[in-house]
Amino acid sequence: MEGLLKERDWKYMRSIHDELLHRLCADINRSAAKLASAATDNPHEQYLALSRFIRDSDSTIAACFNDWRRSQLAIKIINLRHYGLLTDHHITNLSPEAQEWLCKVESPADGNEVGSDQDHYL
Repeated sequence: MEGLLKERDWKYMRSIHDELLHRLCADINRSAAKLASAATDNPHEQYLALSRFIRDSDSTIAACFNDWRRSQLAIKIINLRHYGLLTDHHITNLSPEAQEWLCKVESPADGNEVGSDQDHYL
């Protein structure tokens, strides 16, 4: 994939890294706050739900942002799209080759869209 994703794509993705990470973390924090402050008769169940949510959120952050290197750019783009962080607006800033590649990756060649199964890429 290195020939497909250009230096320009890497530079652009690096430039929006913090924006995407902050947006994801803000969403996670809001959801965690709702879980933690919800009225409940069972604080232990509430704690367990919050713990599961944080663990799942950690996996999402890892899939999208850990090991942020150019050699990992293709999988990061796929994961960012899967989790709804990389928007169509962001994609328009990628090279035409990267846009074409992503379009092919996201198109359902066999009836299954990329990202329809979260574990497919993680």
